[in-house]
Amino acid sequence: MRRDLVRVDEAPARPDDEVTVYLAALRSFVARRVADRDLVEDLVQESYVRLLARTRDNPVSEPQAYLFRIASNLLADLHRGGRAALAAAEPLAEDAVAVPAEQEDRRNHGDLQALFESALAELPVRCQQVFLMRRFDDLDTGTIAARLGISQRMVQKHLIAAASHLYKRLGHRRTTGR
Repeated sequence: MRRDLVRVDEAPARPDDEVTVYLAALRSFVARRVADRDLVEDLVQESYVRLLARTRDNPVSEPQAYLFRIASNLLADLHRGGRAALAAAEPLAEDAVAVPAEQEDRRNHGDLQALFESALAELPVRCQQVFLMRRFDDLDTGTIAARLGISQRMVQKHLIAAASHLYKRLGHRRTTGR
């Protein structure tokens, strides 16, 4: 009797679904090491559940490798203590697998970029224009004033308003290092 991985939505898995391909390969991997088909399905499902729990908040750069590592660890636990060890297995700690520094840096940079863009979008259009022209186009206040047809004093007011708003929204990132 073959059981497929239980899906929350009960929809059939799409054959082109990347995770379905992983699960088929994982099922073969586990089946070569365990004779009991029900136990194979239990191990595959437990591996997948642990992968989902791990990637809920922190994406894994190589989900297939991580999935196979989980299964290997479950197989080792099984061979050490039998089925009882598998049933009593605790969920993986959140920090059980170290996230590579580059992956964490990319995620932090992406988060900061999204926060910056969101905070910038909250500013009035003219204030956004002045800020972008000064900080990213590296134009001086006289040039900005001439291009927008406003006074240099108004350019300075827009810059102060933009900097103040962005500091309120993003200043906490500077002090916590996140």
